[in-house]
Amino acid sequence: MYEFFQQGFQKAANQPFQARRIGAELKFPLVQRQTGEAASLTTVNHLWQHLAERNWKVIDDPLTHKPVGARKPGEFNDTIAGYAIGFCNLEFSLAHAGDLHTLEQQIDSLVADLAPFSDAHDVSFLGHGIQPVTEPTSEYRAPKQRTLFDWNAIFPREYLFTVSAESHVHLSISSEEGIQATNTLNGFAGPQIALMANSSIWKGKVDETYQSVTEKIYDWWIPDGEQVGIPTNSFKDLADYARFVDNLSPVFVYRNEEPILINHYSSFADYFGRSQAVGYRLSGEEIEISPLPEDVKLHNSFYWFTARISRYFTIENRLWDQQPPGDLICPAALSLGLLSALPEAQEELNQYNWSTLRLMREAALQKGLEGMVEGIAIADLAKRMLEIATLGLKRRGLGEEKFLDPLEQRLVLRQNPATVARELFNKGGITALVGDRDICRYKAIN
Repeated sequence: MYEFFQQGFQKAANQPFQARRIGAELKFPLVQRQTGEAASLTTVNHLWQHLAERNWKVIDDPLTHKPVGARKPGEFNDTIAGYAIGFCNLEFSLAHAGDLHTLEQQIDSLVADLAPFSDAHDVSFLGHGIQPVTEPTSEYRAPKQRTLFDWNAIFPREYLFTVSAESHVHLSISSEEGIQATNTLNGFAGPQIALMANSSIWKGKVDETYQSVTEKIYDWWIPDGEQVGIPTNSFKDLADYARFVDNLSPVFVYRNEEPILINHYSSFADYFGRSQAVGYRLSGEEIEISPLPEDVKLHNSFYWFTARISRYFTIENRLWDQQPPGDLICPAALSLGLLSALPEAQEELNQYNWSTLRLMREAALQKGLEGMVEGIAIADLAKRMLEIATLGLKRRGLGEEKFLDPLEQRLVLRQNPATVARELFNKGGITALVGDRDICRYKAIN
């Protein structure tokens, strides 16, 4: 695993572009405008043809050979549209950009492509972190390769993810930055959640306990598991990180586009160290396989920290609920700002015990900006975090610090999107929430 990271970073460093690259994965609940209930699979599948008519190329699933998404060329890579785990939530992985202004243009372009479909089918793409009405069920699992087998046999309650909608950020990093970036973004998990929680309305009602249900789902999915949330300890170096990933339980590998389960091995190192191994087809049939180098890359996606080194050798910051319309770029802005001021960010976090930072995550999930841990106000650390991120963006000299303004405003008002959503819902019900969080209608009137 260590060699995998070393070689991957070296290859990434040899790419022709030198500037920091920024990628955003935006997931949106797709709902019926009148009721707020999840859109049907039939409606969702019409989207791929709609995008094809706007110069996207339809993607077929390698296993089912049915359309499951679309792609649009970008400067560094393609923008990819597809199902999230649940077909009623759509995921858009935007082509990497060199700065936040370009990323903002890509977000605007995406919304422009989606707006005609939204009106034609009377549906809304929501800037909300979870399906607001429809309850999670395995029946909503997307019909694509990675979700065709029963994840519940490996991790019970996987069906909860069929309704969650997150906003992830990928940033290119060097091998020297990798571990410091991972520790920094994991360490600031509490204040990040406090500012950006946005999934307090689900199952058609207010969740009275959690402001970020979507992030809490990871804890419900793998209770006390090492694969989710904030790592038990910060990492010393890349070798330490690689050892941790090596010792996690494996899940599956692909052979001829077919997933083969290997979750009976105690660790990935145990599986990969064998010349011959045993796996199981989805039917339960036993099959003998030889471990392959590509299995390492896939295994590196089977843990779900707040922040991790991705299999693309970016730092992936992945804890945010989807943000309200107008603020979709905020996760990328905060991540980039912190990454551009790593020494200052690490110096701030060094003042806290790692165990305290881990407790802040749970406090923020419940109390948001009102959270307290061991006498420390999460809002105070959020303020310092924003100061550091602003410093980082100013250091880039591109005027990108303006994209942090919505977060500054939330801090001043002591209101995050989750608390605003509760007020909207209590006053006007689901109609008010859908109307306020519709990304296409917001763009049309602003």
